[in-house]
Amino acid sequence: MVQPDEFEVWYTTEEFPDSFNRTGRMVFTADVLAHALFVTGRAPQDQVAYGWTSVYEWLHRVALIPAYVRRAPTGRLTRSDLARDLDRSEKVALSYMLGQAMTGVFSRQTASVRFLMHVDRYAARYGIRFAANTRKRADLFGERQTGGWVVAEAKGRSGNIDDELKETMRAQKRTIRSIGGTPPALAFGCAAHFPQYKGVPDHLKLHAVDPEEAEPEAIDVPADRDRFILAYYEPFLAALEVGQEERARDGYEVASFGPFGISVGVLASVAQRIRRAQRGRMEHLYQDVVELLDTYLAADGPARQFTDGTVVMCKWQQALDQDDWSTETAEDYPQWW
Repeated sequence: MVQPDEFEVWYTTEEFPDSFNRTGRMVFTADVLAHALFVTGRAPQDQVAYGWTSVYEWLHRVALIPAYVRRAPTGRLTRSDLARDLDRSEKVALSYMLGQAMTGVFSRQTASVRFLMHVDRYAARYGIRFAANTRKRADLFGERQTGGWVVAEAKGRSGNIDDELKETMRAQKRTIRSIGGTPPALAFGCAAHFPQYKGVPDHLKLHAVDPEEAEPEAIDVPADRDRFILAYYEPFLAALEVGQEERARDGYEVASFGPFGISVGVLASVAQRIRRAQRGRMEHLYQDVVELLDTYLAADGPARQFTDGTVVMCKWQQALDQDDWSTETAEDYPQWW
């Protein structure tokens, strides 16, 4: 049974390793969804150099939750009537961002990915240019807590998914051949969608595919863990700098964005280490950050903390529970959904 502040989203996997469930249930809060929107964002160029621009981009993304996302009485994630009335291009944008966020949630809950970021944001941060013969590449990459790089292609749809979309995900998720010279340990495509059941829109579902074959035009991402970690945390530090500073709590530096009803925090020791890296002390950054996380997070921490040493706290309960969404259907859905 989900709690009053939790969402429930079911997923199916196809062609995944045997260690993954064929079907499963994810339970998460709005804080988790907001965090996923933060880390998967395709922000313009260097987030630190752009200052408020990058933070506005993030606030724009997370604002879609209280505007368009609702929690049905069962805990299922559905859309507000406002979201259903958007024009086609607006629905595409909403589906795209939900697809990225839900791929982030899936990556953390089922694949134990601690750090996840958009490939283009990393590439823009360090001026990486890919081969001109293809624009096709996966959206996200990151690292599992157990070790090994992960590549994920994210899709979002406001209706059913079909075989054509599955084939597209199969192709794009294998377009990264290696990261820092190492083949990804796991690469998958993930589609968040609102399927039709007997002609009536259903709640949000997830479908993930993971075939083994690589694309002929697959690219190599010249990532290094120290630079990866720096790029991962820079958006959080930018948010701390431009938000309204709050009193430190539980060892975290915290900033709030009052009108948006959201606060962001970073473990103070991690934030300090990242700032030293920004001033030039890059050597052993990845190792230092992981050691700080493993040391601090081994102890009891705040319920809203994430395994990357950040916190995201939302005050959207009233908006998420509004009764401004159409009841999908009186029919019973299949039990495992």
